[in-house]
Amino acid sequence: MQKLNIKTQAGNLELAPATPEALKAVAARWPMGVVFSQAETEPNGLVFQVGEQEALGIKLQPPDADEQTARALFFNNLALIASALPFYLEHQHQGIILPCTYYKEKADGRVETGFAFFASPHPGSQLAARTEADVQYDDELGDGASRMIFDMAAAIPKASKRVGLPVNTVIAIDLRPRLTLGTLGMPFLVQGATVFATQHPLRSEHPVWAFAVRAGFSTLPYAPMIPGAVPGPANAPHSWLDRVNILLQRLRENRAE
Repeated sequence: MQKLNIKTQAGNLELAPATPEALKAVAARWPMGVVFSQAETEPNGLVFQVGEQEALGIKLQPPDADEQTARALFFNNLALIASALPFYLEHQHQGIILPCTYYKEKADGRVETGFAFFASPHPGSQLAARTEADVQYDDELGDGASRMIFDMAAAIPKASKRVGLPVNTVIAIDLRPRLTLGTLGMPFLVQGATVFATQHPLRSEHPVWAFAVRAGFSTLPYAPMIPGAVPGPANAPHSWLDRVNILLQRLRENRAE
């Protein structure tokens, strides 16, 4: 892929292919790794499942809605994620955060569509003094993950106020495996201060790009990604938390050298 210049009502956004080094850095910091594309037109697979072990994230659940309303909310949430990125970046986290919107059809015909956040924390982002909220889900997601997720979640209503888009009522905040969330919309992946555009298939006319421009972005590395899974034994030894902790330990050892 060559550089792509996307023209929006808010201005232009240049998407430049992410470098192989940048993609390898994401793969090295994502607990389940990345399956790299073997063809330029194909996406990379951001792995959420190894064998029967799944990635865990936090969902912000809204009330169920009818299909038409849910589809509108799904696209609204994509715009809010783009608009929220600068607020999240202010916290200078060094790990990976994947802010998503999800679309889950229910048996009664209703649809649940909210936000879901997956995090791979970094020891450099951990606070010396931490409140109970700072570590609320760390026992399940790894040291520092809770603070990253809550900072991203808190950025959503700030973005809503800035751009004038509604944010849906949250009726529950829960820890969930990836496959319980239905379809994921994952337009961006953030590693440290770097924001990757990850939409696949790439649609230059998609309204999310205008919101990215309004958020202050004029160029972004592009790394198309879809949720991936790789085979593994039914009794795969490493859970999501195990993998996060292994990464954290390696990072701590590298910093000590």
